[in-house]
Amino acid sequence: MSPMYPAPTYSGVTGVPPASSPAVDALALLRGGLAAKNADWAEQLRSGLRQLRADLHEHIAATEGPDGLYDEVRRSEPRLACAVSRLRREHGRLSAMLDDLNAGASRAKDDPAGLSSMRPRVRELLKQWGSHRRRDNQLVYDAMALDIGGQD
Repeated sequence: MSPMYPAPTYSGVTGVPPASSPAVDALALLRGGLAAKNADWAEQLRSGLRQLRADLHEHIAATEGPDGLYDEVRRSEPRLACAVSRLRREHGRLSAMLDDLNAGASRAKDDPAGLSSMRPRVRELLKQWGSHRRRDNQLVYDAMALDIGGQD
């Protein structure tokens, strides 16, 4: 996970690989690459895409892996099964977006104009990633919140 969205810990979640480089914030790299006007912006963008891909793999392992969060939520709160299914589908879409952007970044390695043309798609990826993380957080909140009633 990126430091901006640290991985939550849940009982029963095992086998999650450690972060490849906890000091690297993929979102900061991507935002820096989008905003930068210096010579390093292209490499910053490529590095951010690679790191976000690693972060997504880690996130998927924690949520969909054996004894992952999503299975735990489905078992304990069946009412949230639709939300879990949606989040799993989003993993596929985010993964496809990242694969496509990483491939494009590799092809445009020596073509700054080609990489620059990817900026709107990177912005959309950041928007989708943020929305997904908010829905993930909401799922955890909904699964853990307990309505004890008796309040007016």
